[in-house]
Amino acid sequence: MTAVRILSLLGFVAMAVAIAVAFATGDFFEEGSAIWALPWGKVSLIDIYVGLAFFAAWIAYREDSIWATGAWWVALVVLGNLAAAAYLATASFRAATPQEF
Repeated sequence: MTAVRILSLLGFVAMAVAIAVAFATGDFFEEGSAIWALPWGKVSLIDIYVGLAFFAAWIAYREDSIWATGAWWVALVVLGNLAAAAYLATASFRAATPQEF
């Protein structure tokens, strides 16, 4: 579990820094539309959101509260893998055993 915790926290920090740098130096709407105009840009965005949908299903399986599930789903859509890393870290700290995780 320690490795999961470390990797998820490192992933969270890496994503947070990357997002901050991108917002500080780039134009979200202009560059986002440029990515969407490229065939591989579309593939990459579809790939990301399919992966997030699978991750959202895992969250729904684990969470007892529909409100918590919904909040995490919104976070996934808005923040992407930054939210996924945060959920992974949170889940690893809440789990008593690897099987519960």
